[in-house]
Amino acid sequence: MKVNSVNKNSISFNGFYNSNALKKFLSFAENNGALFASTTALVLSATIRPMSIMATPKTEKENKKIACAKAITSTILDFLITFAISAPIVKAVGNINKNPQKYLKKETIENLKNGAKTLDESSAYNLANQIFKLGIGVAIAAPKAILNLLGMPYVLSAMSGDKKNPNYDKSLNFKGKNSDKLSCWIGKIIDNKAIQKFSKNNADSNFPLHINAFKDALTTSVFVAGLSKSKKVEADRKEPLIYNSIIGTVLSILSGYFMDSVTQKPADKFIQKLRTANKNDPHLEKYINGFKIAKPVMILGIMYYAVIPFVSTFFGEKISNKARQ
Repeated sequence: MKVNSVNKNSISFNGFYNSNALKKFLSFAENNGALFASTTALVLSATIRPMSIMATPKTEKENKKIACAKAITSTILDFLITFAISAPIVKAVGNINKNPQKYLKKETIENLKNGAKTLDESSAYNLANQIFKLGIGVAIAAPKAILNLLGMPYVLSAMSGDKKNPNYDKSLNFKGKNSDKLSCWIGKIIDNKAIQKFSKNNADSNFPLHINAFKDALTTSVFVAGLSKSKKVEADRKEPLIYNSIIGTVLSILSGYFMDSVTQKPADKFIQKLRTANKNDPHLEKYINGFKIAKPVMILGIMYYAVIPFVSTFFGEKISNKARQ
């Protein structure tokens, strides 16, 4: 009986940590962290967040609708823009990973190995990669917030059953070209001593959480600044949404850091089991790096799209009402 029990546990262990589904999930997060975050946000925004907002008690229905419209518009735009911009960058970085000698100086490769046997196993080199892959989210934060503000009235119109929606240009082509030239450009940036120093000094930091938190703060700041001056949103609906956005972002970032700290030990155990189950897999480090990126994205996403909307929508309206008195 004991032997059977051990075998069942072993099968269960290997079945999960060796599964193709898990490997693809973690590889996606490592390969394109910005798009992984956008995809996660899109799924949660289209499902859990609207339900959380609409379930908020003692809140006007119109304020709930405008909060839902903002969330839906934001995540759709985020996904489309991130997909368009990230594709050529991810391909360019992939070129460097496949043939680093072609795009990086010899001293850069040796410096970023930082004691590791290969570049793939180097935390410093992986961070240098993620500066570009995750940095996409920060780069598009401001323009996305502006487009979010412009697109929100149309989403509200659609939610109200108004079919007078704008015609979007379907001729836009986001296919990336000249990835080799882009790889050379990125390679020159990685060759920069300052980038290498930053990568080595922050190799063991929680860079994915920090950059996602900064991205959320920047997006909200630009959105709030634009909304306060917008004439397309009714004046009495602006304040609740402004307070909703600020409260939601602040609470999600603070709770995200708290939950990340609380779940650190289980995360370390997960990584250790992942190492044990895939010790002969040549892509093991890729899976581990993917988990380190996926963890903060999932935590921030669940807090921001599932838990916080209930609180921020309620208090956003209450604070707005008090400010008017």
